[in-house]
Amino acid sequence: MQPKPARGLIGWVLKSTGFHGVALAPWGIYILPEHLSGERLIAHEQQHWRQWQRMGTVKYYGTYLWQVIRHGYRNAPMEVEARNAENVVLYSAKPYRPG
Repeated sequence: MQPKPARGLIGWVLKSTGFHGVALAPWGIYILPEHLSGERLIAHEQQHWRQWQRMGTVKYYGTYLWQVIRHGYRNAPMEVEARNAENVVLYSAKPYRPG
């Protein structure tokens, strides 16, 4: 799922809460326009999208909410998994191009 620019209400909520993007399954991934080039953020939200595809809507949102309540946002296993997806982008080998 390619991200869409977060505008209107979604953009306002993201800015108000300090987040730059959100996976709102089944509607799409929304990222603030000024962060649309952020590879790590896109990888993070795409991992949430894959979680939703794997779990389905009810289980995805229920599990996410339960994990955040039980473990806190930073330590929720679904968030840890999404951050690990960011690290794949961060540490992936870039091809060497002699300049």
